[in-house]
Parts: sequence; C-alpha cells; structure tokens
Amino acid sequence: MSKEKSEKKDKSEKALAAEKEQFVKLQLQSISKCITSTEAPLKSKYSRNILLGTHWENGAVVFWSHAVSLPLASNAILSWKFCHMVHILLRDGHPNTLRDSRGHVPNIRQMGTLWGSLHDRYGHIVALYAKFLCLKIDFHCKHKVIPPNLEAPEEVLERAIAVDINEVFETTGEVLDYMDAALILQETVFGQLESNNTSSTSAVGQCRLAPLVLLLQDCSPLYHFLVKLLFKLHSRIPMDALLGHRERFRNQFDSLSLFYEKARSIEFFKTIIQIPDFPDSPPNFLRAASLADYVKPVVVHNQLPEDDDTESQLDVGEGYPMFYNFNQYDPTKDVPIQREKEVDPFRKELEAMTPEVQMFKAEAQRAVLHLKDQVNKLEAELEDQRTHKQMAMVENEQLRMEMEALRTQTAVAASMQASVDDGRVQTAQIHFTRLKEKHAELVTRHADLMRKNTDMMKQMVSTQQVQEELVKARQQMTEELEQLKQENSMKLEAQKAEIIQLRQELQTGKAEITNAHSALQSKERAGDQLSSVLVGLQAEKEALMRSLKEQEAELANLRQVTQQNQTTLQQERDKTQREMSSLQSQLLEKESRDQEQQMELDKLKRELELKRAEALSVQSALQSKEAAGDQLSSVLVGLQRQLQEKLQQEQEQHLEISQLKQELEEKRAELTSAQNTLHSRETAGGQLSSVLVGLQAQKETLMHSVKEQEAELASLRQGAHLHQITLQQERDKSQREMISLQTQLQAKLSRESELQEKLKEEQFCLLQCAVVEAEGIILDALAKVDDPMHLRCVCTPEYLINRAETTLVSIDKMKQSHAGYLRNQDDASGLLRSVTQFSHLAADTIVNGAAASHSAPTDQADRLTDNCRDCATHCLQFLKELKLKATLQRADPSAIRYTVQRILNQATDLRRNDADVQKAELADMVDKEMTATSTAIEDAVLRMEEILNQARRDTSGLKLEVNQSILGSCSDLMKAIHMLVTAATDLQKDIVESGRGAGSVKDFYAKNSCWTEGLISASKTVGWGATQMVDSADKVVTDRGKYEELIVCSHEIAASTAQLVAASKVKADRGNKKLNTLLQASRHVNDMAAVVVTSTKAGQMQIENKDPMDFSGMSLIKLKTEEMETQVKVLELENQLSNERQRLGELRKKHYDLAGVPLDQTVDRDFDGLVSVLTPVMPEPPLPEPPKLEPAKNPPSKKSSIFQKSGSLLKNKFR
Repeated sequence: MSKEKSEKKDKSEKALAAEKEQFVKLQLQSISKCITSTEAPLKSKYSRNILLGTHWENGAVVFWSHAVSLPLASNAILSWKFCHMVHILLRDGHPNTLRDSRGHVPNIRQMGTLWGSLHDRYGHIVALYAKFLCLKIDFHCKHKVIPPNLEAPEEVLERAIAVDINEVFETTGEVLDYMDAALILQETVFGQLESNNTSSTSAVGQCRLAPLVLLLQDCSPLYHFLVKLLFKLHSRIPMDALLGHRERFRNQFDSLSLFYEKARSIEFFKTIIQIPDFPDSPPNFLRAASLADYVKPVVVHNQLPEDDDTESQLDVGEGYPMFYNFNQYDPTKDVPIQREKEVDPFRKELEAMTPEVQMFKAEAQRAVLHLKDQVNKLEAELEDQRTHKQMAMVENEQLRMEMEALRTQTAVAASMQASVDDGRVQTAQIHFTRLKEKHAELVTRHADLMRKNTDMMKQMVSTQQVQEELVKARQQMTEELEQLKQENSMKLEAQKAEIIQLRQELQTGKAEITNAHSALQSKERAGDQLSSVLVGLQAEKEALMRSLKEQEAELANLRQVTQQNQTTLQQERDKTQREMSSLQSQLLEKESRDQEQQMELDKLKRELELKRAEALSVQSALQSKEAAGDQLSSVLVGLQRQLQEKLQQEQEQHLEISQLKQELEEKRAELTSAQNTLHSRETAGGQLSSVLVGLQAQKETLMHSVKEQEAELASLRQGAHLHQITLQQERDKSQREMISLQTQLQAKLSRESELQEKLKEEQFCLLQCAVVEAEGIILDALAKVDDPMHLRCVCTPEYLINRAETTLVSIDKMKQSHAGYLRNQDDASGLLRSVTQFSHLAADTIVNGAAASHSAPTDQADRLTDNCRDCATHCLQFLKELKLKATLQRADPSAIRYTVQRILNQATDLRRNDADVQKAELADMVDKEMTATSTAIEDAVLRMEEILNQARRDTSGLKLEVNQSILGSCSDLMKAIHMLVTAATDLQKDIVESGRGAGSVKDFYAKNSCWTEGLISASKTVGWGATQMVDSADKVVTDRGKYEELIVCSHEIAASTAQLVAASKVKADRGNKKLNTLLQASRHVNDMAAVVVTSTKAGQMQIENKDPMDFSGMSLIKLKTEEMETQVKVLELENQLSNERQRLGELRKKHYDLAGVPLDQTVDRDFDGLVSVLTPVMPEPPLPEPPKLEPAKNPPSKKSSIFQKSGSLLKNKFR
C-alpha cells in the first residue's frame, strides 16, 4: 500500500511538474508573440493567455521573469506594448499582480527616463506611460482598499475618506497627480495622431489608441473619487485654503471632457466601450447641496464577440486542464457512431439555419444593450439616492459641528440664563422633521428601486424570448411594407402630377379672367370720356360684367375644392414655379394685345369722325372676349369633372390598400406557422444547443450583474437603516441640549449687535484719521503758496489744466462716496479712498496753481493765488465737517468745485496768452537755437578729441585700437552734423529772404509759426543728440557704459538730422542749390552714423570674443542638463526681450501723446502744415537731458505727414 501511495504521489508530482512546464512554455510563447516590435495593437488571443496565466498561478511572477529579458531599451514600440500589457495585468489580472509588480517599479521608471531623453516617435509617450504606471502602482500599494481597476464599492470609498482630514488632504493630492498623469498621456497621444495625420482605423493608429481604452476606464472612477474627496475637504477646511485644489480640478475637468469628446468621435472607441455623457460644468464644492445634483459617469465595456475567442479558450484549456476545464466534454466521443448518421440531416439543417441564428444573436445583443442601458439608468438612480444620503450626512455633520461650537460657548456663558425662545425650538423641530421626511423618502425610493429591479428582470427574460421569436417576422414584415410603400408612393406621385396639371390649368384660366377684367376696367375709363359716342357699349359691358361675376362665383367654388387638396399639393410648389414661366409668356402676349386695343381707343379720341366704326370694332372685340369667357367656363366644368374622377380613383386605391393589408395579415399568419415549424425543428435539434453557449454566457453575466446590484441595494438599505438610527440618536441629543443652546443664541445675538456698533465706530475713526491726514496735506499745500522758496517753481498752464480737471472728477466721486456712506455706515472704504485721492489732487492743484502764477502777469497771478487760497479754505472747511458726526450730514463739496472751476478757467486764459507771446518771440528763438546747436556740436567735437587723448594715455593694445576706431568715427559724425547744421542755417536764411517779401523776418516767422516751431524743435533735438553721443562715448571708453548706447545715439542722431532736413525742405524750392548742399550733408551724416554703428559692433565683437566650450569631460546626462539650463536662459532672455519691446512701444506711445496735438484742433494754412512741439521756458538742468515737450500752440492742417517715423523724438503730423 505504501509503495502504491508513493508511486501515485510521484506520478502526481510529475504531472504537476509537466503541467507547470507546459504553462511556463505557453506563457513565454504568448509574451514573445504579444509584445513585439510590430507597430500594431496587442493580439487579444495572446494577451488573454497572459492574463489567464496570472489567475492560474495567483500572481505575475512568471510574466515578470520573462519580461525582464525583453530588449525594452532597443525599441520604443516594444516598450509601448510592454506598458500596455502591464496596464492590462494591473487592471484585470490576479490581485497579487500588484504585489509582484511593485519590485519592478525602478526598472519601469528607468525605462521611461531613457526613452524620455531620446527623440523618438514613441519615446515621449513611452516615458509618460511609464510615469503613469509607476504612479498607479505606488498609489494602490499605499491605498490597498482601492483595487487597481478602481472599481471599489461606495462603502469602501466612504471608509477611505472617513479618516483624519490631513490624510484626506494628502490622498486628494495623490489622486490629482494620478489624474494629471493619465490626462497628459492621452493629450500627447492625440497630439501625435493629429500631427502625423494617422487614421484610427489603421494598425498604426490603433497601436497608439489601444491603451487609451484603459485610460478611459481609469479616469471615470478617478473623477468620481476625486469629487467625493473634494466635497469632504470643503466640509472641514476653509474654502480659501482649497483654491489651488479647485483650480487644478477645474483644469482636469476641462481636459477630461475634451478627452471624452475626442474618444466619442472616433469609431475605434465606439466598438469597444460606451462613453458616458459628461456634465457641462464641474460641481460647485462651495455649496454642499450640489452633491445631490452630481451623477457618477460610468464607462461601460461592450461585450462584443471576437474572432479568436474559441481558439484562445481551446489553447488555454489544453494548456491548463486543471484550472480551465474547456476540454472535458467532447461530443464526438460520447455520442455513439450509430447516431452520427441520424444527426447528419440535423447538422445540415443547422448549417442552413446558421444565418438565422446569427441574426437572432445580433438581435439578442441589441436587446442586451438595451437592458444594459436600463441597468445604467437604475445605477444612475442609485447614485441619486447615494447623493441624497451623502447630502443628509453632510447636513448631519454640519449640525453636529454647530452643536459642538455651541457647547464650547456654553462654558463661557454658563452664568447667563434667559427665557427659552419658543420660535427657535419650533424651527429646530421643523428641521428634524424635515430630516425625518427626507429619510422616509430615501426608504421609499429604495423600495421603488427594488421593485423596478425585479420588474426589469422579468422584462429582461420576457423580452429576450420575444425578441428571438419576432426578429425574422419583423424583417419580413418590414420588406413587405417597404414594397407596399413604394407602390403607394408611385401611385400618389402620379395622382399629384395630375392634380398639379389641373391646378396649372385653373391658374391659367384665372389669369386670363383677371387680365380680361383689367382690360374692361381700362376700357370703361375710356368709355366714360366718350360716353356720348359709346352709349350702346355700356349695355354690352354690363352684360359682360354679370357673366364675369358668374365666372368668379364658379371660381370661388373651384377654390373651395382646391383648398381641400392644398395640403397634399404643398410639396409640389417647386415644379409649379418652373412651369409658371410659360404662363407668364402667355400673359405678356395678352398684355401686348391689350396694349394694341388701348392704342385703338386713343385713335378714337384723335379721330372723332370715325367713332362709330371704331365702336363697332370694340363691340366685336367684346364679343370675342365673351366667347373666350364661355370657353373658360366649359374648361372649368371639365376640370371639375376630372377632379371628381381623381377622387374616385383615390377611393379605389384605398380599397386596394385595404386588400393589401388583408394579404399582409395572411402573410403574417403564414409567418407564425413558419415560426412554429422552426420552433419544432429547434426542439428536435436540442442536442446541438452548444451553438448558443455565447448567448447563455451573456445571460449569466447579466444575472451576475443583477445579483451584484441586489447586493448593493441590500447594503444601501442597511446603511440607510444605520443612518436612521444615528439620526434618531442625534435628534434625542439635540432635544436635550436645546434649552442651553437658546441662551447661547441670545447671547450671540446681543454680542453681534455690540460688534456691529463697534464696527461703525471703528469705521468712523478710520474716516477721521483719513480726514486728519487730508487736512495735513491741504495745509502743507497752502503753506507752499506763501513759501518764498516756492517762487522759483514754474508750472505750465497745460499741466495746471490737467490737474484741475482730474480734481473735478475726484470731487464728483467723493460726493457719490459720501452719499453711499450716509446710506450704509458699516462700510467706509469707498469714502476713505475718495478723501485720500481728493486731498492729494486738490493739494497738487493748489501748488501748481501757485507755481503757474509765478510766470503769469500780475493781475492774473494775484487772482490765481487768491483762488488757490480760497480752494484750500473750502477744502479745510469740508474736511472739518466730515470729521464730526454732528456736521457729517451737511458736508457739501460744491464750494470746492466752484473754486477749482475758476482755477481751470484762469489756466485756460493763461495758455491762450502764452501762445500769443511765444509767436512774437519765434524769430529770436530760431536764431538762438540754431546758434546753440552749432555751439553744442563744436563743443562735442572738442570734447571727443579730449576723450581720445585721454584714452591714448590710459589704455593700450586691443582696447586702444577699439577706442580709437569708435572715437574717430564719432568725431567724423560730429563734423558731418556740424556741416549739416551750417547748410540748414544757410538754407533757412535763403528761405526767409525769398519768402518774406515786403514784410520783416519776424512777420515771416510769426506767419509760418508751425514751420518755425518744427525747425526749432529739430535743431534742439540735434544738439541734444550730439551731447548724448559724447557722454556715451566717454562712458564706453572708461568702461562705465555699454556699446549699445552708442548705437542708439547714432540712430537718434540720424533721425533728428532727418527731421531737420525735412523741416528745412518744406519751404525750400526744388531748384535751390543750398537745398542740394543740405541733402548731400544729410546723406553724409547717415553714412557717418552707419560707420559709427559698424565700428562699435566690430569693437564689441573684438572685446567680447570668448573661447569655445570644452566638451571633453562632460557626460551625456551632463550635456543634457547643460542644454536644458541653456534653454531656460534662452527662454528667460526671450521673455525679457518681449517685455522690453512692449515697454519701448508704450514709452514711444506715451512720448507721442505728450509731444502731440489734440486731434480736434484744425486750421487751414497756405502751406504744408508742420506740427511740432516747443519746449517750455524753464531753466536748463545741469546735466544734458532730452527736451521736455509740451503740446503745440497751433493746430495742424489737413495734409499728409512726411515725419511719421517711429525712431524720432517728436510727433509731427501733416493732415
């Protein structure tokens, strides 16, 4: 016995070893055929074998032992398929697959890093997929209650979030990272498909799209879990602390909805999964009640038959006989040989019935999909119930938090005892009764769902049977009905064509009658004029009118008949419109005949002696019309008869349709008999029912899903019962604590009233502080008015006007803010801002008004100073009234507004007087500015030589060569500018001598003030540019400046000299020799400026020349790191460049605005108006600065500009 046992044991061990060896061999074969370098999706047969192998060995040890030997670093497509297979195993493999895969996370991460650093078609998406898998494995290893397929029951999710709020916060961040990795992966995959124009139906496109099916299945439960976590956080943490989480969730919501839309539009996904509808907007986490409106999106995987199911199952059954017993039943061995001959006819009949069975299968699958939709609806209703339950729990938790807060307040206010507020008790009781009603509604809804579930099960069974029986009958009936419909449609079209012809004939008759009627009316008007001659025609006309009325009555009857058929004739209007053209041609012919008759009537007027003969011709024409009317009446009678015949034909067609319906019923009876015979054949072939195993398997899956739903309903019912118990306990506890809570509520209300009063006092204190500060600002401004040191300050009238207008706007705003504060004294922020702004602007207006009075005439200066003092006095009075509660109501800034308006009017007068004075001084200013410009350029040349000598003493070698080159080119530029200024001065004198005539030079300059101002401004700009060039050259030589300053100065000098040339060229004649000299000097200046730029850039390149980089000791990773850092620097510099260019544009725009002229000032001139800008008469600063520009005193003319250059310092316009 012992020997036999040992032999059996050895045989079993050998069988197990052989079985395991066969299993390992099949796994290796499946891995090698599934994970290949071919750009095509995974083969479902081999991937299913690998998946079943994990369940056979209770883990993924065999898979990983073979997977580590794959050449993942040599082929990106191989790595992509490997990641897809790992994802499949994590989702659908044995639960121990997660444990076995955890040790291989470093290898997966290293593979992703490798492919991420290489530029390959699949490299980037392989790196993202590897990162996603690492996050997935780490997350599920940390949170083991959530399986890798993320299909966790609601109870598990509730327990997962019912922990410490810090852990919930950390888990939320991990889920957000999880979701980000998935969304980034799908966005990159779709981006590659769009950039490469790859079709989703090709193998290349499906290779990339296949893993996105798993991502769709992961994202839906991740989104659901994330919503629950965020609602939990918002119930415990202030909303401001979760702003980042909400923004991040919002971005993920947009990306996920876009992902669903793209997947829904691709045919590849439609055949595999059902993508749910995504809401238009994310949940509102700031409102706890919005959880009730939330519906969980569920992605459903279609149970579609596959071509290799049987083959794969047979392979697995042969490979794993102990685990999958697919090969335990073999009909060819169990059935006797004698029965095979009997089965042959049945087999042939079965082969003939195979298409019908396939049709039944398809219909059954559609029925299953319909039932799945109903199940999804039930699940949605269950989700609604869960949301109601969650909302009740949130309200319960809020109530508990309020009770805890009130308990803490009872310790402080224990001594205070007040009367019980019956109203509060009643509201609390009403609240609890509402909770109880909601709980009752939840219980009733659960019961309804249970009943609906049982009804759906019954309907599922019955509909499945009915669908199998009626599919074939339905198809035959549809074919017969389509034939009948085609025949009926052809008959109806023929009838419609005949009716259209009748309608056309009616319309032609009606048109002829209307034309005849119009012709008779015209002839009646002509007969009135010839009534003495055409008395006999009147009687005939009346008879014809009566006949026309009779015809109109007949036409009315015909209209009633045609209106009955109008509904059927509505669709044929297009055809009638095409045929109306022929009728219109007939109408035109009739109109031509009528016109000929009208010409005959005109002849009757001209030829009175032939009246009787023409009357006879008219009578004959009327008789012909009457005959035509009789013919029309006969035609109408025939049309009416034809209509009646058509109606009879329609009745006959209805009879034919009824006969066809009877034949259809007979065919249906024959169909039922054929179905009965088919049913009898199916019962006879019961031994061959193995063909329908697929349908039974689907039925079993549906039953299993229904059982799971029943279990889920039972768990929900148990949770609702527990929730009811907790609600009852909380209600009892709240009733016991209600008396103490009422006292606390009363104390809280009194405290709130005290705090509100205190808040009003603090707001008024803030207002008093602001008013005191404003008084100090106004007093300081008033002190500056009388300060002797302020006498040296000067302000232009334009700036004073700007300040006064801004002050008037601030006074209006302060008046509105004061009225708003009087309505609501809890918020004084608006009045505080208005008072602060008003005080600064009013002080600015007072100080600038006093400064403007220093350069004004004596009378105007005294009035302006008095108005500034009055403004300060009124401001102090208004602020004093604001500071006291007794006078706060009657504080009014109207007096201040009136005083500031007077200051504004005086500033306007000063500006007008200033313009007149400056026009008289233009002649002297031209000579002064041209002389000053020449002097500045000569000084610049001398100083340039001094700088060159100093550079020769201080520097040597390459630095000295660079400095000599730059300074020499700058000296040449200065000399060229001096020649240009001299030529411009000579041309200006020639222009004045030739253009002044008998007048003086001052009169000429005053007459051409705009041109004079442009000349002055251009000369000032040239002198300033020369000075800046010298300073920049000095800084470059002494290493205190940049080479770019010289380049910019040369550009500015070129632009300013171009302005000077253009200003001189405006008044000069074309044949003037001095003008040619000026143009040559201008070209020479441009050449010298280009030489300065060239020498500066060459010197900069010589000075800043660097040695090439040494790459000998740098590794690949180091090079990649340096490359990334360099890219970061390049991006930063590009960002700075764009910001600086934007800043340059804004500066130029502001410069043009300050230097320009309002567009609404226009005047007509007898020359091309040059609008330039004058500098204000102010003391020159100790250092050279660009000229401060103010608006021109004369408006522009209306001709085009020649000075609109972006590099200029002035904005000169020609209109």
